[in-house]
Amino acid sequence: MYDLIGDIHGHAQELRQLLQKLGYTEQKGCYRHPNRQAIFLGDFVDRGPHIRETLQVVRAMVEGGAALAVMGNHEYNAICFHEEHPHGGHLRPHIPRNIFQHLRTLEEFSSREGWVEWQEYIAWFKTLPLFLELPGLRVVHACWDPRHIAFLRQALPDGRLTPEFLLRSAERGTPEYVAVEDTLKGKEVNLPAGVQFHDKDGNPRTKMRTRWWTDPRTCTYLDYYLEPIEALNALPVEVDALADVWHYQDTVPVFFGHYWLRGTPQLLSPYAVCLDYSVAKGGELVAYRWHGEQELRADGLVSA
Repeated sequence: MYDLIGDIHGHAQELRQLLQKLGYTEQKGCYRHPNRQAIFLGDFVDRGPHIRETLQVVRAMVEGGAALAVMGNHEYNAICFHEEHPHGGHLRPHIPRNIFQHLRTLEEFSSREGWVEWQEYIAWFKTLPLFLELPGLRVVHACWDPRHIAFLRQALPDGRLTPEFLLRSAERGTPEYVAVEDTLKGKEVNLPAGVQFHDKDGNPRTKMRTRWWTDPRTCTYLDYYLEPIEALNALPVEVDALADVWHYQDTVPVFFGHYWLRGTPQLLSPYAVCLDYSVAKGGELVAYRWHGEQELRADGLVSA
C-alpha cells in the first residue's frame, strides 16, 4: 500500500516530520516503512529553505526502493533551464521571470561542488516518469487527461523523457508541448477579453487553470476556476466558449499536486484528491494514506 505525498518545494523539515508521522524511520540514510511505500507527486525544488536536503531524502528513498516518484513541472522546468537548445540558448529561456522562479535552487547549489551535484540531480530528474498507473490508482503531478496519457504512453513507452521528446516538448504548439503542459502544469482556458489576474509570483495572467475534476456544465466560474475573479464568480460557466469541456469521470482514484490549495485538506471528489496545500506559502505538507480503496476517504488525509 502507498502513502502519497504532495509538493515539497524544499521544505525538508516538514518532509521528515510527515514521514515520521506516517511511521517511516531513517535507516542508513533512507526513510523506510516496514510494509508501505511512499509516492512523491513532484515539485521537490525551488522556493523552500532546504532544497538540497529534500532532494537527498527523496532520491535516497526512490533509489532505495522505499518510494516512487513522478516528475513535477519544477523538475521539468529545471531540466529545460539547463538544457542547451541546438540553435542557441536554452530550452527554458533565461529571462528574469524564469530565473526568479528557479533562484532559490540556483543559490543552494552555487558552489563549485554544489554545481557538480546539481548536474547529477538534473540527470536524475530525467529518469522520473511523467505519470504512474498502478493497480487501483493513478498518479500525476497536475492533470490526468486520458488523451494525453495515451499519447505519452505511445511516445514514451516507459513514461520517461527522451532527448528528442524533450526538445519537441519545449516548442510551443507541438503535440509534445501540449501533452506536457497539461500533464505537468494543468489545464488552462482563456479569460474573457479584458480580464486578467496576478499569480502567486505577481505575474499578470490572461489564462486560468481549471478544476478538471469538475463538470463545467454544472459550475459557476468560482467553482471552475482555480482562482476567484470577482466579476465572474457568480456566473455560470459559458460552456459554449470552452474549447474542451472534458472532465475526469473515471472511478479510478487519481492523486495529484500542483495547485497551491489552502485551508483544511479535503477530497475533491470520491475519486480525486490534490495533495498540494501550499507548504511553501505557509501551508501544510499533506499526504494520503491509501489502503487500496476505490472511493477515497477524508480520514486518509494526513498533514505534518
